Amino acid sequence: MQEYHYTARIYDPLLSSAVRPIRNRIVSLIKRYKYRSILDVCCGTGEQLKLLKEQGIEGVGVDLSEAMLKVAGRGKHKADCLNQDASQMEYGKETFDLAMTTFALHEKSPETARAIVEEMLRVTAKGGDILIVDYELSEKTSPLYKMLVYIIERIAGGEHYRNFRSYIDAGGLPALLKGTSLTEVKRYYFARHSIVLLLLRKEA
Repeated sequence: MQEYHYTARIYDPLLSSAVRPIRNRIVSLIKRYKYRSILDVCCGTGEQLKLLKEQGIEGVGVDLSEAMLKVAGRGKHKADCLNQDASQMEYGKETFDLAMTTFALHEKSPETARAIVEEMLRVTAKGGDILIVDYELSEKTSPLYKMLVYIIERIAGGEHYRNFRSYIDAGGLPALLKGTSLTEVKRYYFARHSIVLLLLRKEA
């Protein structure tokens, strides 16, 4: 995860205001469904976990980027994050009521993204939930926002951009989630229909 070595410190100041409505929605959903155990997969700087902690809600996270995890361990509300591969997590089967991931799947190879989804399914309890936030570009998406998404991802460059293109060309989250034992509970759109939040339930 060397691509985050130089950007980890500016990641939250740069993006925090843009993603805050999404993070607030996640907090409200977690409060509504009263999950007892929460896992943030590819937690990055731990910003979502810190926001939850401010509300008295505890959760844990995993990420491969040491630079991101250093940021997660700073501040008034330090995030409880571990250095783990999200596609091969060390947690046991059916450990969490909720597993969530935000803007992580589009930047991974199709094989790795699918492996992460399967790991999230494995560590989520029967009848538990999986929450995913990522891009969804369709005919409903504002052309301006679609262009902005491509610009942002193009700036990220290299393998990140290639994986983003593969994710979009393959059909995004519907294609990635095909064949899983998940039922949609809630769906919310952000940024003029360019970002989707999916709350999904695992079969009991």
